[in-house]
Amino acid sequence: MRTKYSLKELACLLALGIAVLPPLSAVLYIFIMALPALSLEFVTAMPVRRGIEGGILPAIVGTVWLMFGTSLAVLPIGVGAGIYLAEFAPSNRLTRILEMALINLAGVPSVVFGLFGYAVFVIMLGFGPSILSASLTLAALTLPLVVTATRQALYGVPTSFREASLSLGANRWQTVSTIVLPCARTGIVTGTLLAMARAAGETAPILITGAAFALPGLPSSFMSRFMALPYHLYISATQIPAMPPERMWATAAVLLFLVLTMQVGATIWREQERRNKSW
Repeated sequence: MRTKYSLKELACLLALGIAVLPPLSAVLYIFIMALPALSLEFVTAMPVRRGIEGGILPAIVGTVWLMFGTSLAVLPIGVGAGIYLAEFAPSNRLTRILEMALINLAGVPSVVFGLFGYAVFVIMLGFGPSILSASLTLAALTLPLVVTATRQALYGVPTSFREASLSLGANRWQTVSTIVLPCARTGIVTGTLLAMARAAGETAPILITGAAFALPGLPSSFMSRFMALPYHLYISATQIPAMPPERMWATAAVLLFLVLTMQVGATIWREQERRNKSW
């Protein structure tokens, strides 16, 4: 068994430590600072005195509404577009332009998507400040991620699977729907969950499309205004001087827990599915 490492290997290990330790330390620090305020009441009670007392239940519920609405909007379009680009689109200049546009859209600042959502969904389509407007805005933000995840998952299915299906008399759509998509399911679901995790932590897009800091009750429909964890944290930290610091840390910890749960859950499920594959 080798016990010595070369200089290059040690340099790589050092780089790994530098990359991993800061975010890991930040996560641990947030949860440690949040411990004094974290309790069952904090996550199940309504806020009192502009959130200085009570809990953050409306912000948690509003975030769940947002994730549900975003997934409903982005899944059909994102997966459908990914299937078309990977399986049916001709290899020409237009297709390459579309692929390049998707790559560039993934790098657009989230505040730009927020302005787009405000102009189109809030004003032009008349949805007003609401969960619907914010969900559609976040769907536009995460669309490039879902399309890319779908394409990469489909590209990962061996070409021999398609050829075998076509040689048995199945048409192109039958091959994609019954052979390719089930094989690519793991990558598609994982990519979608990671996209939802990113959307859950966004503040700028919901800032101008419907988020509120304090509301008297829980949202009742997609046309309701809503509270959300990232916006609640932003206002607490910047505009409420009397807000106890431990409550801000606790809000950050709840948001971080929600995001990490989706990310870690998606990763674990993906690895389990990969181990069960026979190809």
